[in-house]
Amino acid sequence: MSAMIRICLSLLALLFASPLSAQDAPASGFDPDAILALKGLQLLDQRLNAIGYRLAEANTPYCPRKAAQTGLLLHDIDQYPDPAVARFALGFDTAVTIIAVAPDSPGATAGLLPGDDILAINGVNIEDVPADDPAFAKEPVEYRRIAAVNEMLDKVLVEADATLDILRGGERMKMTVASQQACPSRFQITVSEDRGASADGKIVSVTSRMAEYFLNDDEFSAVVAHELAHNLLKHRNRLDAQEVNRGFFGQFGKSASQIKSTEIEADRLSVWLMANAGYDPQAAIRFWTRYGKEHGKGIFSASTHYRWKKRVRLFEEEMKKMAAMEPVDGKYAPPLLAGLD
Repeated sequence: MSAMIRICLSLLALLFASPLSAQDAPASGFDPDAILALKGLQLLDQRLNAIGYRLAEANTPYCPRKAAQTGLLLHDIDQYPDPAVARFALGFDTAVTIIAVAPDSPGATAGLLPGDDILAINGVNIEDVPADDPAFAKEPVEYRRIAAVNEMLDKVLVEADATLDILRGGERMKMTVASQQACPSRFQITVSEDRGASADGKIVSVTSRMAEYFLNDDEFSAVVAHELAHNLLKHRNRLDAQEVNRGFFGQFGKSASQIKSTEIEADRLSVWLMANAGYDPQAAIRFWTRYGKEHGKGIFSASTHYRWKKRVRLFEEEMKKMAAMEPVDGKYAPPLLAGLD
């Protein structure tokens, strides 16, 4: 918890107009800083979830593979090192709760809110969802239940709308979430003192330290779009098929070259995804210029990535291509997604 506190408190000073009040601090003696850190982390999750959903939904016509997108971010109480603090700070009354609801998403349209506990999906109680399935064996134990819940919800929504039993303010309610398919990916904040972002083929992760660095949502979207591009282009599968070493030795030789090719593609695609979602693609140039000048020796300028000046030139080239195209309904068909299966 101490790392989370160090990371989040600087952000919280800006997010909260007044300090934690006496009635907000639990009588049981929980550390107010720990509570504020969790609330700050939730705000970062909500911001990322909204940006990620907007990018995924806006680019749906161009994604050959689609998946259910509810706009909901669900967390499991087992994810938290101190469940008692998490229950107090984030409103857990049961095992699984809603942390974030993206604006204009099926979850928002259904009337779901952060803090709603999920009790059942189409009549199947959360405690009966099989988290011991071998499909989740690679997940850390504390994440297996939430992985199983997410997969069950996705499967239901492929066929039809989903009925969720929720608990809100002690009252059990039923909410119907509409089935909507969009570009596939989930979005999550990971607690870390390092600035970074990653994509594993299914999930886009941005570190809490990185999320604090963005000046606005346009800049934030530049990094999220880059990682989403990796997932849409199935770069993880490609590198696995090429038996690329993504560890220390991946920084050298053939592995580095293969990784760099995927980074170039992700940069190229990212500005198209941003533009289609209504974000300013020029923000990619502003962000990487600022980041490159301040942190030019970091991971984003390693042998697997172009230096920031070359990245900027890539963005400029792609934006020229967009400028030469006639948009359809205000959107541009990304060449890199054409012909994918």
